[in-house]
Amino acid sequence: MQTKSLSQITLFTMGRANLEKRLAKFYEDSSDADSTLQYLVAVLVRQCLCISDFSDFCGDLVREILLFAEPSDVLRKLAPLFRASFKSGKEWETVTRRLYKNKNEYHRYNNRVSDNKKYLFSATTPPEKMDGQYKIVSTFEDAVGKIHTWSLRDADSESSGMKIDAALELLSSLTIFEKDGIRRFVKLENSDIFNCTRYPKVRHGVVLETSAQNSIDIVAEAPSQTPAQQPAAFDFSNLSDAEKLALVKMLLPEGMVLSDARMTELGDEAKTESPATVAQKAEPNSAGSTSAVKEKPKAESKKPAEIPVHKKNSYSNYQKPKSEKQRKREEKDELMMKREKGKGGVGKKKDRKRNRRK
Repeated sequence: MQTKSLSQITLFTMGRANLEKRLAKFYEDSSDADSTLQYLVAVLVRQCLCISDFSDFCGDLVREILLFAEPSDVLRKLAPLFRASFKSGKEWETVTRRLYKNKNEYHRYNNRVSDNKKYLFSATTPPEKMDGQYKIVSTFEDAVGKIHTWSLRDADSESSGMKIDAALELLSSLTIFEKDGIRRFVKLENSDIFNCTRYPKVRHGVVLETSAQNSIDIVAEAPSQTPAQQPAAFDFSNLSDAEKLALVKMLLPEGMVLSDARMTELGDEAKTESPATVAQKAEPNSAGSTSAVKEKPKAESKKPAEIPVHKKNSYSNYQKPKSEKQRKREEKDELMMKREKGKGGVGKKKDRKRNRRK
């Protein structure tokens, strides 16, 4: 009679005492060391992410499998995860000699799971310090590329994205979870911690390290900061006028002075006036009245003095005097024109000659 395998619901929801009995009975009935050790790894993942106590879970069963079961690739791959179950160094040396050809082979397998071990046995939050019940909700891709959801109750709310990713990566390496002959946990896609607020931890296989400030609220917002955590407000009333002016100048954009900023508020009239005049008009003096300030001529300015309007008109039709050569040429041209139009001129003699030829 074939022994019934343990489901994922049994492994991740059943209490510690009953689960130990179920695992011991499964191994006794089936003698399937590979599957039993993978079930124990699934319990390690549960211990890593939950606040429930599963420390030294089925220690006697672990030692029995690694000391006496037939060596296999599954045992070599997963044995480094159970080093803490062996209190005696001699027993662990016996395990390494049985399963591995030499020390180099053991270190190679150990290095493959070293990152997982770093998070797998880290401390979790004590139940009395939890502020509510949390659960981890994750989506996985199965062997044929379909997405399915998996959730874990009594989750540790302080679990980081790196810790969740390391634990669920180990879960995806197991081959014991199948449905209709299709392996379930192949690739982790997303993972979140839930209570009334969702805290994203993994998105499309990428770890997200989020804080309470950028968490996604579902029902209520995250708790606000206490007065001791909030920064104290700065009192500007204690500053002197000179200090306030220096602070304003420091906050102005680069290349802009204080007088330029005021000119933009005074309209087109201020554009033709000097900065000193604009500043004097924009700020009232101590007596409550405004006074015009004449702009001092700049020393480096070398613009020619402007000509009065009545003098400008006298030079409006000014022409350059003609040279002597130009005058003689114009007189000669004028004389030739008169001869052509007058009687007995050159033009008439030419007409006579033409008539004769005809």
